[in-house]
Amino acid sequence: MSVAIRGLHVAIGGTSIIQDVDMDIAGGERVGLVGSSGSGKSMISRAIMGLLPAEATVSGSVVLGDRQVIGADDATVADLRGRYVGMVFQNPGSSLNPVMTVAQQIALPLRLHYDLNRAERLDRVRAMLDKVGLPGDVMGKYPHQLSGGQQQRVGIATALITSPRFIIADEPTTALDSIVQRQIVDLLVSLVDDAGASMLFITHDFAVLSRATTRCYVLADGAIVDSGATADLLARPAVPATVRLVSAARALSLTAASPVAALSTASPLTAESSTAE
Repeated sequence: MSVAIRGLHVAIGGTSIIQDVDMDIAGGERVGLVGSSGSGKSMISRAIMGLLPAEATVSGSVVLGDRQVIGADDATVADLRGRYVGMVFQNPGSSLNPVMTVAQQIALPLRLHYDLNRAERLDRVRAMLDKVGLPGDVMGKYPHQLSGGQQQRVGIATALITSPRFIIADEPTTALDSIVQRQIVDLLVSLVDDAGASMLFITHDFAVLSRATTRCYVLADGAIVDSGATADLLARPAVPATVRLVSAARALSLTAASPVAALSTASPLTAESSTAE
């Protein structure tokens, strides 16, 4: 699914949060949105998903495929979410429902969007658990009984269970340790590519971005200040905001030795070769 954002502006309480943002994501493309904390990254994802706070004022255009999100009624946006657009959240410990089992959590989008019986839903849940590298015996467990990496795999399974055409991954590795971060990024990339879906990967870490995307936008103070091939921006940053983010990635990366070089040349793991945490 293609995504076209034009002149997106979001304000809350009279304060401008997002300023005239233009972005494009082609069908099947993995694009990054990178920026420091508080730059407005998550607000853009909320605008795309139609999940802005009630007090927010928004203008501009967000077109998913051929559907306009800005100004659309709740039913239209709700149909897009889950069926055509999936989202992997930053902290799986808080985004997963604590009173739902793993099976119930992953099956929920199927219950909301498709007319399947219980057996059909469970078959799809089992197949998805296998894809994300989790054993079938986690189906009856609750989120608090899983490790952070396992929780995020459940989050990925929930986002992908309906075979959406566009995935938003909003800081999906922030709460994880460095080894699990790499496994989760590679798993997500593998699954998105296998499905032929497009993805917006949001992060503050260029090192993570180098594994997940081929092209990216740099956000600072609510505005796009740089864009280009991820590898080029990582190798030759020129804009001050990009320079700061790349410098931070060199200091804090997914690997201990030669971090950025190792990340930019590493080959993603397949879903089957990733191990469950």
